[in-house]
Amino acid sequence: MNVLGLHSTTFVATVWWIWRHRNMMCLSNKIWSLDRLVINIQSVVETFKVCFSNNFQGDSSDRFIKWNNNNLFSIILNVDGGCLGSSLRVGYGGVLCNDAGFYLLDFFGYIQGSSDILHVELYVIYQSLLANKKHEYY
Repeated sequence: MNVLGLHSTTFVATVWWIWRHRNMMCLSNKIWSLDRLVINIQSVVETFKVCFSNNFQGDSSDRFIKWNNNNLFSIILNVDGGCLGSSLRVGYGGVLCNDAGFYLLDFFGYIQGSSDILHVELYVIYQSLLANKKHEYY
């Protein structure tokens, strides 16, 4: 579907929030007021306008952005885990980079039968140590 025109961002935002609200009703039995839906739609429309504006005033050249560890040799670990309060499946993932910010490896997976987010966060750190040891980046 090709969405163009004056109100295309409003249309896309409305479809998005109707879909999200429907999922919340089906999966969590939560119902939002019409006012809350309208505020969410307006917020996304404003975000679209800022993100996709042709009037961007900044420098449009490519920039390499990296984490700085005071120029010390290090391995940078970025991990995340998530669950929806259900004990069916909890996902995790992570990325290891060197001190120059270059990709070394990534990993991901899931934990069956847990809804404890702290458990997931600690488990993904453990998985990153295993992945790092396996590839001997220390």
